[in-house]
Amino acid sequence: MAETRALPLKRLTLPSGAGVALWLAGPAGPGGVPEHLWNTLSRGEKDRANRFRRAEDRALFGLTRGALRCLLSEATSVSAEKIAFAEGPHGKPRLAGTDGPHFNVSHSGCWALIGFSGSRDIGVDIEFMRAAGGELDLARSFFSAAEFRSLKGLANGMLLSSFYKIWTCKEAVLKAIGAGISEHLKDFSVELTEDGYVIHPEPNYFSPVLASVAVQPAEVPEGYAGCYALA
Repeated sequence: MAETRALPLKRLTLPSGAGVALWLAGPAGPGGVPEHLWNTLSRGEKDRANRFRRAEDRALFGLTRGALRCLLSEATSVSAEKIAFAEGPHGKPRLAGTDGPHFNVSHSGCWALIGFSGSRDIGVDIEFMRAAGGELDLARSFFSAAEFRSLKGLANGMLLSSFYKIWTCKEAVLKAIGAGISEHLKDFSVELTEDGYVIHPEPNYFSPVLASVAVQPAEVPEGYAGCYALA
């Protein structure tokens, strides 16, 4: 089994008793995936990696899946190449054929975020903050009315970071619950606070679990936003 110290991973520091382990994987570049990680991937994962047009995207996908396999191997004592996955109704992966931690992954730009939880469903999200200029239009279309109002008066720098903080929080929450992201983005509002986030479910929200989800920002490289959620 590969050891984490030989992998392109950094374990993030979290509050004591969080019940979560987070790793930052990367950076991925055009040089490809380290051979020892590539060799752990299934044929399907290799085919999926090779469908990416950009070398950086192929490398990031392969690095992420290989690192995930190695971490799960350490947690389960199953060799990395024999780790098997199944998918939930909305494509969220889980372990198949063996007991182990709840887990989730996300990748963007040249970094990936990997999260494990021993007892609760987990969702993670990382996003490279691209200054495309259409953040308010996206917020008007996909965010709640309260979130759009909170962003509307912000200057460009604050608008970009606040938009991505809300976006990553929403994705992490919905991934933790295992819900379809496009259908439920407006079912709750994210309030940004000095301590992190507060979730405000809308009336008649879709899942009772939403009221008890715990969310926290993740420490990610400059120019990125990251979040993890426990359901």
